[in-house]
Amino acid sequence: MSKRDIETEADLETLVNAFYDRIQKDALLAPFFTKTHWEHHLPRMISFWNFLLIGKTGFSGNVFDAHIQRHIKEKHFTAWLSLFEQSVDDLYEGKTADLAKQKATELGMIFSWKLKELEGE
Repeated sequence: MSKRDIETEADLETLVNAFYDRIQKDALLAPFFTKTHWEHHLPRMISFWNFLLIGKTGFSGNVFDAHIQRHIKEKHFTAWLSLFEQSVDDLYEGKTADLAKQKATELGMIFSWKLKELEGE
């Protein structure tokens, strides 16, 4: 049975919730989220992905600044991307699902590059 593509805000809410469920269970990444206020974080991430993937306005902020002080390394981005791609693949397939994985890859690369630049590597 084929899956459908990401089309609505509800689809992205499902994706974000599934992804962060995985994050909270992951030994490498969960420690970064022990003090996360999920009631604030999840709606922001849903808004972020709605903006990126279906063009819904309303997201503001700098996602990089929120991560700069967390001592995130390349292995964390690799794990983050893997969990995100698994979440997308488990739920959806199609053009927007592929775009979600592409955007996640781009974000990981940009974050990694910016953090290395700040660390003087």
